[in-house]
Amino acid sequence: MRYPIVMSHRPWQALLLAILLLLALSACGLGQEALPEPTPTRTPHATFTPTPEGQVANAHLFQTPVAAESAATTVAMLPTDTPTPIPTDTPIPEPTATFTPEPTPTPQAPVIFSGQVVNVRSGPGTNYGAVGQISPNQRYTVTGKNQASTWWQIDFNGREGWVIDDLVSSEGVFDGVQVASAPPPPPTATRRPPTATPVPAATQPPARRYEFNIAVVGACRRQPGGNWFAGTVYKGGQPANGYRVVFSYAADGPWATGPAISGPHPGYENWAPGYYSHIISAAGAIAGTWHVWIVDPNGARISEIASWTSTGPGEGCNEAVVDFDSR
Repeated sequence: MRYPIVMSHRPWQALLLAILLLLALSACGLGQEALPEPTPTRTPHATFTPTPEGQVANAHLFQTPVAAESAATTVAMLPTDTPTPIPTDTPIPEPTATFTPEPTPTPQAPVIFSGQVVNVRSGPGTNYGAVGQISPNQRYTVTGKNQASTWWQIDFNGREGWVIDDLVSSEGVFDGVQVASAPPPPPTATRRPPTATPVPAATQPPARRYEFNIAVVGACRRQPGGNWFAGTVYKGGQPANGYRVVFSYAADGPWATGPAISGPHPGYENWAPGYYSHIISAAGAIAGTWHVWIVDPNGARISEIASWTSTGPGEGCNEAVVDFDSR
């Protein structure tokens, strides 16, 4: 079917439309040529401006865009220094009191002493030789005893010595003192009869003034180790026990030691009848003249005086034998 071409009856409207179309196209071309190219501008960088502590400078520079539907702007805060905790004083613990026990007192070592001169022997008995003497009030440590506890072993200036209990005093703790091994007893010495000084036939015995009218120095032997003397007390030619013999540096002078009792007596049970002994020096012989006599229980002299002289160091006369008799 063919449709008939309808021609517009308004030619001026078509013409107007064409003119507007040309103008529009011309405007587009001219606009592009007339507008100058935009000059790029430099975006300034953010600078740091100090602000008081706790505030953030140029906070707007740290805004972070968010989704379109959110109008809120998040501001990123600059990190701040984390404060270092200030150490507090550590409390010092109170000192703990410690208990110190009282020291246990040390038991006093046993010692012996005497108010008089006492012989010190090499063993627990008078049959042992004398090794010295203890002086009055000198103290010696006890190191042992004999089985019967009648003799004490002592430290006698670094060597072993024995003293009889009857003549000494003691103090300290004796419970722990052990029985000491004593040396073997010395062989029994054969006593020689005293040698009297010959009296001329024409000479009569002295008139009796004392109970013992004879005092004789029978011998003086060589002895380098010390000074001592010994002898026998007789009565009518027979040994007599229980008499007190003393000696001094002068006739009738002060006694050098206490009396030595003749014959067996407490502590000297093994002595021969009438025998006595005195030590002058056990640490070496000394020179001097000695005077010897007998006293009664009250200290009064009851005999004649015998005298002898020691020569001191060496092999001279240092050990005398002095005998007494009553006839």
